[in-house]
Amino acid sequence: MNKMDLNELVSKNQSIKIVPSVEDSLRNIGLNVDLDENSSIWFKQLKTAWRTWKKSPTIENSIEIFFQSVLDPYRVALVFVIKCEECKDCKPKSLPFYIVETLQKWSVTSRSLPEESVKLPAFHIAIQQRNQHFLNLVVKTYQISAIKETILPIVKDMIQNDNCKQASQIVMAMELFEDIPVENLLFPLILQDKTSMIDEYLSECPNQVQPLLVFLDKLLDKNFRTRDFVQKYIEDNKICHVKYDKIHYKPLGKLVARLCNKFNIPIETCKNLSKNRTTGGLKYLIHQKYQEHNVSSSVWEDLVKDSLNQNADSALEFIDMLVDYDRNEALKWASYLNIAKNKLPLALRNMSLQEAPEENWETDLNVPHDYYKFSLLPEQIVIIDTGEKFYDLMVSTLATCNVVSIDCEWKPSFGATQSQVALVQVATHNNVYLIDALLLNKQQYISFWYTFNKSFLDNAEIVKLGFGLEQDLKEIKASVNGLGNIKVKGEGLLDLGLLWRSLLNNGLILPGNSDNGGNSLSSLVQSCFGLPLEKSEQCSNWELRPLRDTQILYAALDAYVLVEIYEFLQNLCQKQGINFDEICNDVMLERKKKTSKKTKVIERIQSYVHNIQTKSVQDVKLLVDFSLSNLMPYLRYCGIDTVAMEPTMLWCDTIKLAISEDRLILIVKLKCSPTLNFPQSSILDVGKGSVKEHLQKVLTNFNICIMQNNLLTFCMKCNSKDLKKLDSTEVLHLCDSYKATTNTETPVTRYVTDDYDDEEANYDNFLSDSDYDDDIYQIQPVKQTHQSNCKTSKGVPIEINDVQKLSETNKPVFVCEDCGNLYWEGDELLKSVSDTVYKLINLTIW
Repeated sequence: MNKMDLNELVSKNQSIKIVPSVEDSLRNIGLNVDLDENSSIWFKQLKTAWRTWKKSPTIENSIEIFFQSVLDPYRVALVFVIKCEECKDCKPKSLPFYIVETLQKWSVTSRSLPEESVKLPAFHIAIQQRNQHFLNLVVKTYQISAIKETILPIVKDMIQNDNCKQASQIVMAMELFEDIPVENLLFPLILQDKTSMIDEYLSECPNQVQPLLVFLDKLLDKNFRTRDFVQKYIEDNKICHVKYDKIHYKPLGKLVARLCNKFNIPIETCKNLSKNRTTGGLKYLIHQKYQEHNVSSSVWEDLVKDSLNQNADSALEFIDMLVDYDRNEALKWASYLNIAKNKLPLALRNMSLQEAPEENWETDLNVPHDYYKFSLLPEQIVIIDTGEKFYDLMVSTLATCNVVSIDCEWKPSFGATQSQVALVQVATHNNVYLIDALLLNKQQYISFWYTFNKSFLDNAEIVKLGFGLEQDLKEIKASVNGLGNIKVKGEGLLDLGLLWRSLLNNGLILPGNSDNGGNSLSSLVQSCFGLPLEKSEQCSNWELRPLRDTQILYAALDAYVLVEIYEFLQNLCQKQGINFDEICNDVMLERKKKTSKKTKVIERIQSYVHNIQTKSVQDVKLLVDFSLSNLMPYLRYCGIDTVAMEPTMLWCDTIKLAISEDRLILIVKLKCSPTLNFPQSSILDVGKGSVKEHLQKVLTNFNICIMQNNLLTFCMKCNSKDLKKLDSTEVLHLCDSYKATTNTETPVTRYVTDDYDDEEANYDNFLSDSDYDDDIYQIQPVKQTHQSNCKTSKGVPIEINDVQKLSETNKPVFVCEDCGNLYWEGDELLKSVSDTVYKLINLTIW
């Protein structure tokens, strides 16, 4: 920078930070950075030779001879490093790295030690790189650990200045684990959601995992004010770039569970996490029993007892949750658990079991009482609980079959310990075999399971049917001795869930429609046979022996219905002229096809469009999943009539609404329940991605053509078509009236917290870690409040964010007569939407 530029900056009151050169910095801490004439000449020759030879015995020998000839080789080596062209990037194949590497080897053979005066300069050169390999090499070569007391304050300053990544590298290189508490070093990284750096650090020093888990588990205590602690920690340590959505019980619990799994630490050692998971599981059970009506009384009792046996600390929370649904049942469990009266909820303290009102939550008009029935006789269900029966099954039964279904069951993992597969079901056309994996999963039966794999699972001539087959086989692979090497996908393994979607993609029309439009096996059974599966035993404790009759029947039907579905779909395809065998082969071999990019099943389904004719925006109306609300302004800006479905709306009612209003459906999770009047091609799953990607997918899949005059024909806020365009004179008149009648409050930005209510959470994920979420931190602006008498022709108040800027605009302004929303150049939402649309279709309203 020349003097004129400097003066210009100063005149503009710009702050200037003068950063000294590396050489000046090293001089300031006592390092002589000058070379004598002989060393300079030799170093110039070394750089010339390096360009030709790179790393070679000749170069190494030359460097070692030079080090032997000088009085201060450690100092000279540092000067060489900073005078190399690659001094800012000392990678393992660079010359400065090789100089230090050769110095380290030479020091071992010559038994030479570095002087105290060069250790701190060497450290400063190493941390300029942010290269872990170079840092490790310099620390070892210059024995920097000997000046640990000098380095520790530097590391602590790095942590204080939000440079935890480099601090962690130094701690690893110098093994300062006992001097820097792991929570001080890694908690800022947790707040910033830098999981890869956390994993890297803990992998280098696994003995620090346990202390970190102890610290994090304390934050999961429901009685600990986690929010206040974290907020104070952030303010005291001035942590930047905090991911506030990660600072509550659920993500912290997931992190603890992931670390336990990664470093093979029993999760039950984390007491608060175990308690939270048990409580979450009990909450799920209550939901299933009293709202979904999917849990039988026997399953309920088995799992509640098992969960509380694993973690008795959850008993009081269980009673508190249960009392809101069934006080009599809550009182029974309180008595069973011997909970003191003074600890009971107030609603129970003055009640007794004799006077407790009977509360029957089992009656629900929406609960179907007819379920799909098992079609085989009881004697056609065979329990395999001895080695002899298991061997006979493999050699005499399965070896002669062409199509066999497979399923497995395990106890829900409500507590800390992960359950193992307890039952493996195998069904043929005539029988169902229930293999007691709990009993047969012993050392003496390993050879039997090995034969089971070779003769059955790995036999491509036998088609193995499943639903969610890959996940079932992964569970079997992880928990059954002798099956650790089984394949979980490929030839001979046919997932009916994937087949279902592929057949719909190829035009198959099923005779029925499921009530909830889900992707479960029960939904497929209802679509095929008109009735869903009865799921009251799904959450059974499958580790109890003997199994109840209802458990045996449930497990047998879950496997046998797969064979029935396969045969049903095969016959239906034959009637509708669809090549069933070819599609089955495509599904099984799909992941082995060599393509530049693997396509998901959902993408293949939606790539099929029945009507390839271009549609205008007037031909398209959309019904959008509530969770896609952020996409709606973009669609409305493009001129597409777009409304949101109610979050509590049943899928069957959604289909009826779409048919009655002639709308297409946008969802975030694929639902395969087309009817004769509403084909699968009218349902689009936009999947994961940005708003721009979602919008592109909608326009492409439905082949929508947008014209200039279509833009902003619908209000982006309320979907009204009654938009009035204002010219410059009307805008000035509006602004004058607005200024005369508006009272404005000063905007403020502050930290606020949103109460995170998980009552409507997705209970399918109850096993993840912790179902209770604390308040989520967010930084939100408190909006300006305007009170104005300016109204639309329909009497709706008009709101303006910046009346002065609006009065100066020379571009069109639009106002919605129905909601009073104003669209103009200064509207941030309109600008964001219009910019995104312009990038996609090169059209804009301006």
